[in-house]
Amino acid sequence: MTRDRLVILAAGAMLVAAFALIAVTDELHRRIPLLLALYGVAFAAYAAALRVALAARRGDRFLVAVMITVAVLARVVLVPTPPDLSTDIHRYAWEGRVVLHGANPFALAPADSTLVPLRDEDFTRINHRHMATIYPPLAQGVFAVAARLHPGVFALKALFVLFDLATLAALVLLLRARGRPPSHALVYAWSPLVILETAHSGHMDAVGVFFLVLGLALLARHRAAAGYAALGASFLAKYTTLVLLPFLVVRRRWRGITVVAAVAIAGYLPFLDAGPRLLDSLRAYSGTWWFNGPPFMALAGILGDPALARGLLAGAGVTFAIAAAFREKDMVRCAFLVVGCSLLLAPTLYPWYLIWMVPFLCLYPSRAWIAFTGLVMFSYQVWTVYDTTGAWVLPTWVLALEYVPFYATLAWEGWRKEGTRA
Repeated sequence: MTRDRLVILAAGAMLVAAFALIAVTDELHRRIPLLLALYGVAFAAYAAALRVALAARRGDRFLVAVMITVAVLARVVLVPTPPDLSTDIHRYAWEGRVVLHGANPFALAPADSTLVPLRDEDFTRINHRHMATIYPPLAQGVFAVAARLHPGVFALKALFVLFDLATLAALVLLLRARGRPPSHALVYAWSPLVILETAHSGHMDAVGVFFLVLGLALLARHRAAAGYAALGASFLAKYTTLVLLPFLVVRRRWRGITVVAAVAIAGYLPFLDAGPRLLDSLRAYSGTWWFNGPPFMALAGILGDPALARGLLAGAGVTFAIAAAFREKDMVRCAFLVVGCSLLLAPTLYPWYLIWMVPFLCLYPSRAWIAFTGLVMFSYQVWTVYDTTGAWVLPTWVLALEYVPFYATLAWEGWRKEGTRA
């Protein structure tokens, strides 16, 4: 057996073992140092495996088989664990029951008195109970399917993992369409961030990311109608895909815009009785939330006006998206740049938001972004602060640990690329 195969086997075993230890650790949010240590072990194994997988220039059946096996095992050990780092999944489970009940989650907040009969023992774990849903229609459909299968959070987690693994399959299709070996999908398949945030915390981003990658893969294989429909479905799962709109406009993809718009409108039709309340929670989130976003925090502090800071950053993001659309003819490359920019300029950046970036790293490996999927875990230090002070804020030293190495490496990559061009 070659050295590379031994490295892959050892790294895979270490990755699964690290997540198995996380799975048997109770109350993770109260044991952040232990979580970071185990995540660090998983990330070290991931980094070792990446050196082998990304060096491959042709298909390797052994490598692909190990990649898939480890990807499945690492997720399976976490699915039965109670989610402890985020309460979002309890909101998903609630909204699934609301939809099955025939009520409109865009019109009725969990605290609404008409929904009292739906409350269960997890009701107090639902966040922002005074607010109606922020999650788009396709997400509501997935929540309802999980609620139909089994009440609670574990059906949701299992369903999200299926979407997550389907994303891996779509990535292989996309890689093949672009002449890349399928082993490069290991960047996503073994990503500790993707595994933890999907299989343990149960974040629904897995649904939107699947349809985004599927759409790009179908477009790469010249199946335009199906590809654009998938992008519309991605938007209906989470609004992140909206950042691709400037590319479609600049490149005059009118057919694509029509298909995406038709899918989006069709998805919202069953919920239009919410009237003006349809997007109330989305407006509240985009206008008031902030966490772990240094550009916003710095700009808001300098200007003394958070609303103005949000507006300026949004304008900068739109400007970048338009410029990238003019510069990049390749939709996948443009999506990579624009999604990354939107994450860095966002006032709020939770670790699971980076799930949207990881698939692109299979095609455009970046040391900075891959490292950031590890460094962003330091933001869970907020639980330690919250448990001791009751404040949901990050100390400056945590922000420095996350962002200084990331921005330094990103600048080095940019400088080296420009030097190579010269």
